[in-house]
Amino acid sequence: MMRSCLFAALLAVLLHPIALRAQITKPIYVSLPGPGNVQHLAYAVAKEKRFYEEFGLNNINIVVLRGNAMNVQALISGSVHYSSAFGPSMQVMFKGEPIRVLLQIFNQIPFGLIVRPDIKRLEDLKGQKLAVTFGGSTYSVLQALFAKHGYNEKFAEYLNIPDNEGKAIALVQGRAAGALFAPPTDRPLLKAGFKRLLYMGDEFKNIPFSALQAMNKQVQDEPEMTQRMVNAVMKALYWIRANREGSIDIIMKTGRLNEREIAASLYDLMGDAYIPSLSPEGLYKRAELEFAVLKEKPNFKPEQFIDDRFYKAALKLLAKEPGAKS
Repeated sequence: MMRSCLFAALLAVLLHPIALRAQITKPIYVSLPGPGNVQHLAYAVAKEKRFYEEFGLNNINIVVLRGNAMNVQALISGSVHYSSAFGPSMQVMFKGEPIRVLLQIFNQIPFGLIVRPDIKRLEDLKGQKLAVTFGGSTYSVLQALFAKHGYNEKFAEYLNIPDNEGKAIALVQGRAAGALFAPPTDRPLLKAGFKRLLYMGDEFKNIPFSALQAMNKQVQDEPEMTQRMVNAVMKALYWIRANREGSIDIIMKTGRLNEREIAASLYDLMGDAYIPSLSPEGLYKRAELEFAVLKEKPNFKPEQFIDDRFYKAALKLLAKEPGAKS
């Protein structure tokens, strides 16, 4: 009997090593540039399904800081432990800021170019005012789009507006002809008669758009906490891939959607983007979008800004999770 109990205890330790370690109870802050965006679904799923707690992170706080640049500033200053503002982070990486990319969490550009009904073609936007966030992905992705189609940076004019609500108001008031929105934040505009002219996921293929990031000091000072964070977010990504209906429920909740068919269409459009990955090649593809707003292309070496120890460990730990093989 004693031997059976000892074996059971040993088996529990082997199968649940993290659960039996000390829990991390201090507040941990993760910043996002906007609420309800589908590219950040993994963080919401990890919260909803209690994956953070499963890996011993008992006080995760998701904070929304309007505008990508503000998220980067919060990360650099140490106000938050982790962030998901990928594009603006690239800009400071180009300057040597020691940000570390830990996990690519969304491998598609989810923006749609939402425009007035009278805009029929991309060239119709010439000389028009577009709502963007300077220093953010809405500006750099638009510049990359125009460059792809042979237009220069003076093709359109720009209104600097830091949040989605402000951009939407500018369109409704007629102050802007178009802007980039990630679903489901574009729904009110589409219902109001505006239209999606182009989808950036079709224009730019296989480009990571969102990633879990931390400062190098944070990673080095608290590697166990970082490993648990990567584990929880990666498990959420696998869960999303394996649970269509449950994911649709959470998309509806976080995006405040009442129509299930719209949430379902978003999942079906973007389901393949929820693939955990991490590579210098992926990071460089994302950097190329930011090159469009720079006068001179930087000598960027992506491998210097990746710490893949945690990603590799999570791959092994979660190899048997539903969704890991799909």
